Amino acid sequence: MSTPDPAAAPADEPAEASEPVEAPSVVEEAEREVTLQRSVRVGRVVIGAAIAGALIAALVSLLFPVEEGAEYTLGQVTGFAMLIGAAIGLGIGGLLVLVLSAVAKRQRGTGVAIQSDVR
Repeated sequence: MSTPDPAAAPADEPAEASEPVEAPSVVEEAEREVTLQRSVRVGRVVIGAAIAGALIAALVSLLFPVEEGAEYTLGQVTGFAMLIGAAIGLGIGGLLVLVLSAVAKRQRGTGVAIQSDVR
């Protein structure tokens, strides 16, 4: 009715032999000064400008009536106007990106980054 004493275990049976022994990890930290620079999301601005140009052109084309007996329909006029409006919007969006990029490059800053190497 007594429980065996774990300290009195036979010497040929190691208690923790099945668990691998891990080496302690070494962490090296270094502080570095870095330059922070903002940038413009080119794709989003250009695609947004193209969509806006197409929508504005479609709305403007709906304001002018199509004459009776014309060889084209209102849908064709609206579609063609959307193509032209999207192209103009792409051009305006590209110019806007150039201007915004020039403004964003002026706003630079510095910061401290901590680089941690764990081995």
